[in-house]
Amino acid sequence: MDFTDRLAYSGPQPAFSPDGRLLASADGYRLVVRAADSLAVVALCSCLDRIESIAWSPDSDHLLCGLFRRATVQVFCASDPDWACSIAEGPAGITAARWTPDGQHILLTADFNVRLSVWSLVDQSCVYLRGPKHAQAGLAFSPDGRLLAVAHRSDCKDSLAIYDCATWQPRAQFPTATADLADLAWSPDGSCLAVWESALHGHQLAVYTPEGECLVAYSGYQDLLGIKAVAWSPSGQLLAMGDYEQGATVLNHVTWSPLAQFVHPPVVRGPPTVVAYGEVVEDLAHRVVAEGTHPPGLSRLGSRNGPRSRPSSRAGSRQGSPVKGTGLGSPVKLDPAQLELDLLDEGSELAATKSRYLVAELPVRLPMVPRPPTDKPNPKLGVGSVAWSHDGAYIATRCDSMPTAVWVWETSRLELASLLLQARPVRSAQWCPASNRLVVSTGDSKLYLWTPEGASCVHIPLPGFRAAGLTWHPGGESLVLTARDAFCCAFFG
Repeated sequence: MDFTDRLAYSGPQPAFSPDGRLLASADGYRLVVRAADSLAVVALCSCLDRIESIAWSPDSDHLLCGLFRRATVQVFCASDPDWACSIAEGPAGITAARWTPDGQHILLTADFNVRLSVWSLVDQSCVYLRGPKHAQAGLAFSPDGRLLAVAHRSDCKDSLAIYDCATWQPRAQFPTATADLADLAWSPDGSCLAVWESALHGHQLAVYTPEGECLVAYSGYQDLLGIKAVAWSPSGQLLAMGDYEQGATVLNHVTWSPLAQFVHPPVVRGPPTVVAYGEVVEDLAHRVVAEGTHPPGLSRLGSRNGPRSRPSSRAGSRQGSPVKGTGLGSPVKLDPAQLELDLLDEGSELAATKSRYLVAELPVRLPMVPRPPTDKPNPKLGVGSVAWSHDGAYIATRCDSMPTAVWVWETSRLELASLLLQARPVRSAQWCPASNRLVVSTGDSKLYLWTPEGASCVHIPLPGFRAAGLTWHPGGESLVLTARDAFCCAFFG
């Protein structure tokens, strides 16, 4: 991999244009547009206030900058530096701004979800829609861009409205079988959309057609915390749900019954074909500082003296000599406060270290965060991330109570294929949009790559750069890595 020099940014994540030619970033009041291949500056735009959000138009020619503290959005043209426009919502305020799929309208959500405003960049007209239930969630355009689904709530009852994007008139309105609708998601072909309950109302999900017909009302359980993450497969034939009970359920689109239920136990004993990659962190004197199954400062259960193993081309195979362990030992608990301090401490002991993967011998015990208090919202438990690979062959999940692990499931065999055990909590894990390559960042100076052929650690050659976030190029040939106040690009050879 090749890395560029670090570049300054602030606020929102740098964003590639949909066609992959340009890269936009914010630096205070300035919008900087660069060529994606060379990072040469091609345009500079000044905003009225600090930029809080960036969004490219679908045609990659216009940029939307949200200045929410001023209740204003500004739009710039990448091909015409003299063209610009500004939209001010005044006392209504703005909490969210997004493009419509035709690239000719901007959809604004007012403060307190009072209303939706659809502004036209062609004739400067504005259409007001009924206020949504949520500012960010519960609102989505269909994949073909013709319909807009919006969740509403009135008289303590949820409903769904389907708007025609050509006229912005309601095409269908119908109540949903939810007590507190959390979010919705269109299927990739736009034939149906899934809506699911808030976690407080159990494991409840329903699938509707755009006309309001309920195809299925699935209930996993009712008396426990429910759904935390939902994702359609690229083909639309499968629907994956992560829940607060450490599980992920995959439904099929024919009978809408569970095709597989993936559990995330603290001790992984199988299947026998699974490959568990444990990160080993060494200082400059080759002394082990931490291992993937144990955070810094805790005793290690395994040995670092075993030879490194290289798996075969088939995901899940375990060829070579695995690292020999000394047994399961006692449960490993992570201190959330200490983990946060480690991530924020630029001079921590992991800053000047080298990492490598070793194949761990099963069974493997995963470090866990202590059970969170019941009197605080958003507990750190359950499967909070579910992501499909570009062809649907794999699913990557992350369990918030075991934050140092990434689970990779193979959908053809419906079982665990690989397990990545990091020395630090995972900050981001994203699939390449063009291949089955998974990239993981943990807020330190390394990147972690997984493919069906194996896993590797890549050290970022920028002193003090600690990658926390990442964004893929639409073509998959590069990605943007972001630290606290800087970013760089990494290119695959």
